[in-house]
Amino acid sequence: MESIEMYESALPPQRSALFTLLTARAAELAAEKPDIQDFVFVPGHTHPTWDDGQDRLWRAIEQMMLVSPAGDDELPVVWVGYDVATRFTNRREAQGFLVTDRRLIVKDNVDLVFGKGEARQYPLYVGPNGIAASAAAIASTAIESYDWDSADSLVDEEDAEWFSQLLVAAITTTLEAVASTGTAIAGAPVAASDIRARVKELGLFAAAKYADDEKHAKHFAKFAKKMPLDPGEQILACFSASTLAGPYGLMLTDRHLRSRGLGEDPVSTPRVQVEVEAVRVNPQSKSQIIAAIGEVHEFPSHLGEREAGALVMLIQEWAEGRIN
Repeated sequence: MESIEMYESALPPQRSALFTLLTARAAELAAEKPDIQDFVFVPGHTHPTWDDGQDRLWRAIEQMMLVSPAGDDELPVVWVGYDVATRFTNRREAQGFLVTDRRLIVKDNVDLVFGKGEARQYPLYVGPNGIAASAAAIASTAIESYDWDSADSLVDEEDAEWFSQLLVAAITTTLEAVASTGTAIAGAPVAASDIRARVKELGLFAAAKYADDEKHAKHFAKFAKKMPLDPGEQILACFSASTLAGPYGLMLTDRHLRSRGLGEDPVSTPRVQVEVEAVRVNPQSKSQIIAAIGEVHEFPSHLGEREAGALVMLIQEWAEGRIN
């Protein structure tokens, strides 16, 4: 596919009709938010500012939706965002929020030396309190987890509030339209219990390393010398990096939370001794997590505030035994 028009032409008639309905409603909502019109792109509708608006939108669809589509006939409804040039390749990368008929896709990071920028997704659902409440909850979760610091030169606080309002409205009308077709809509999602699936849900996929991944074999071999495991202990997920001084970072195993700071001795906290309610980012250091009184663990400083918060949640769920 090379354009939105080509994508739509390949849709079955019923899906094409729904696509037309959803994008028409999205265009109406966009017109109600002139203060952020530069950031709002709707398939098939001319952008009021950018002559190449549909090309920008298609790039966002390719990078945020089509890399891992939720079905061959997923329908992009509205993109609220912007694109940036990466520092290392000058490649344009889409950022922001893409609403489809099945999920809200969020991307606030770009490809870096340490890993690939990954999008997060929030499936659309209808909980017990109805469509409007569910739409508000989905949008709120996405807005609160967004790395607004990376967008501070483009999006101010008032713009972010307009983003939130538009997303709630777009998700609401999308759910209403899908429901009107008789299509079953899922209930509120349950967090995955498998650690790799949960890592992906939390938007930590790009930051995680796994011991059975061949491309990280040398990294784990070096780590084994600096941070040995107990006999039979298994690594579940590792959030680490390497320098000339050796590997450092944090790992979860089936028994311990382990970590090593640069040039420091390894630290280990048995799983049963992690105090779930106390787990938090160290107020004195944004690259440390407190697991219990006196138990402080280092993680790579290239992980941002959002990743740190997600890592805290992962550790809490692991300590509670909610993750296999």
